[in-house]
Amino acid sequence: MSDMQTQEAASSPVPGGSEIKKLGYSLYLRIPDNRLECRCSYVPHEQGAMITRDDLTGFLKQYNVREGIDQRSFDEFLVKAAAGQQMVDVLLASGTPPVDGADEYLSLSIHPSSSVYSGEEVVTNIDMHIVQTFINVSNGDEIGRIIPAEPGIPGKNIMGLPIPPQPGKPLKATIGKNIRTEDNGTVLIAAATGRFCQSGDEISVEEEYVVKGDINFRVGSINFKGIVEVRGDVLDHFDVTATKGLAVTGNIGVCSIISDGDITFCGMDGQNTGRIVCGGTLRAHFIHDVDIECAGDVIVDVEIHNCTIKSLGRIVVDKGALSGGSYIALGGIEAKKLGSVSSVHTKVQAGVDYHDVALLEQLFASLSEIQEKAKQSQSLTEIAELRKTSASLTDSIMDIRNKDNLVANAKINAKSVLYDNVLIVLGSVTEETKEQKDGPLSIIENSIDGGLRILSMTSLDVKARDIEMAFIREQKMASLKS
Repeated sequence: MSDMQTQEAASSPVPGGSEIKKLGYSLYLRIPDNRLECRCSYVPHEQGAMITRDDLTGFLKQYNVREGIDQRSFDEFLVKAAAGQQMVDVLLASGTPPVDGADEYLSLSIHPSSSVYSGEEVVTNIDMHIVQTFINVSNGDEIGRIIPAEPGIPGKNIMGLPIPPQPGKPLKATIGKNIRTEDNGTVLIAAATGRFCQSGDEISVEEEYVVKGDINFRVGSINFKGIVEVRGDVLDHFDVTATKGLAVTGNIGVCSIISDGDITFCGMDGQNTGRIVCGGTLRAHFIHDVDIECAGDVIVDVEIHNCTIKSLGRIVVDKGALSGGSYIALGGIEAKKLGSVSSVHTKVQAGVDYHDVALLEQLFASLSEIQEKAKQSQSLTEIAELRKTSASLTDSIMDIRNKDNLVANAKINAKSVLYDNVLIVLGSVTEETKEQKDGPLSIIENSIDGGLRILSMTSLDVKARDIEMAFIREQKMASLKS
């Protein structure tokens, strides 16, 4: 240290310190208000004795410095003082600061629905369409537990007195809708299926997810346990799963759309790879080139073109054509125009459960295989076994065909025109139209003469079986009269 610095230190005490002057030296003790440390500065004088161990010990006691003395620093201080060195702000004693208590917080038991990758992971196949981070919950799921605040750990100052800690703060949270509590309010349980939300200090489970625009790279594909409303379009390759329902104001591109509830949208062009699985009623203005499975009705305003639709309800096109593709509806099919002017091949089948149709195809394939084996077999024992299997398969086929489903309506309505090249399957009858027929007309199976029965159109609310039973009764009456 320079002479100027030595002189300045010797002539002015350390700010906030207490000055002790002796013949051979000046000592400055600096103890802050929190009494957590003691720092000493030392300025030797040209005349007089240097500070001794007893002197320093006595000075510390004089200022009630009793705890946390660092013996190594204490000894080094004395050694340097004996060597005539000036020292500034040497830490001789330090207390133990208190540890403040942890705040009360919510420990979540649920996790985000999308995958999050760390920077260290090597990921070679990331789907950039998946960007959502909200948390799905089901009714009854544990959302999380409120971990109580902690009191903290007291400290001790250099005078040996305790320093109280700051206790943890209570959780600032308001429990909103669709959340209930258990265990004296410490466990949060979802009271509905939806997404967990934190908005400000409020936590809740929301049953609806509203996208105020298009579903694109900003929003990403959606997998939500609730109702999704999209106030825009769903762009190509952004898939949506909404367990309780989906409503899209605009159009849907080449996507996979799945919901256990109703689905509504303006239009969809699936380009032969788009897919919809609907657990309720599906409503749209137009649908092109989409594969659809629907547990309810498929109701379209303008047209359905070149789709594959399997419905456990009705397929209805109110104002336009049902053309191209393949259609199965348990509750009947109705369109203003059935087929097309250009004779695009169209297949329509009504009155059957499409699950049963697939099962029947498997059973018929197995039956054909068994019969072929029986023809080629040279063993009587094997032929007998194959015949038993064949009889069992035939019984299964008959059981499916004889199912009595109250919803079933093997009826097809064409309100304006039925074009040629439309393959119609009703009951055991399969016929292709060879020429255009003007409507309005209804088509049902003719169980008396075989083939199809074409009639003046009646509503799909009128069942084909009831119409056919009326014809059967009429024939019986006629036969009795004759």
